[in-house]
Amino acid sequence: MGAKRVFDLVLALAMLAALLPFLVLAWLLLLTDEHGWLERRVRLGRDGRRLRLWRFRPLPGPLGPALERIGVREVPLLFSVLTGRLSFVGPRALPPGGLYTGPRRLMAPGLIGPAQRWATDPDSACKLDDAYVEAWSLLGDLRLLTFPRRRPATARR
Repeated sequence: MGAKRVFDLVLALAMLAALLPFLVLAWLLLLTDEHGWLERRVRLGRDGRRLRLWRFRPLPGPLGPALERIGVREVPLLFSVLTGRLSFVGPRALPPGGLYTGPRRLMAPGLIGPAQRWATDPDSACKLDDAYVEAWSLLGDLRLLTFPRRRPATARR
């Protein structure tokens, strides 16, 4: 098993353990929702295969917005990381019908990646994702996870 996969497994298990109380609270808030408690998105995964991504529906009640601010809606995505369909860091998961060529198709899509951090348009996003796959390193993944998101030039003072 590669270093990237081990890293994903360890991080996903640690996050699930740390977020378990919030996961249970979100589940309790959504039990009364008549539309179910998960929503599905379809994206393209490795080699262009269709990938179903699940996350919680918007959380109702007074605790809902606070739980959403800490990312509880996205916790079900950690199960996709555990199964290997997603990675913590990788190229963007594109919607079906999107252009899916180049090296990016060789790697599982990530929850975060260079395109989400630095791309300014779709063309630069594809170039960033391809360059990431070609030059992948565990240190590069750690940098993408730990360094803060770059603010747009218009937001700088």
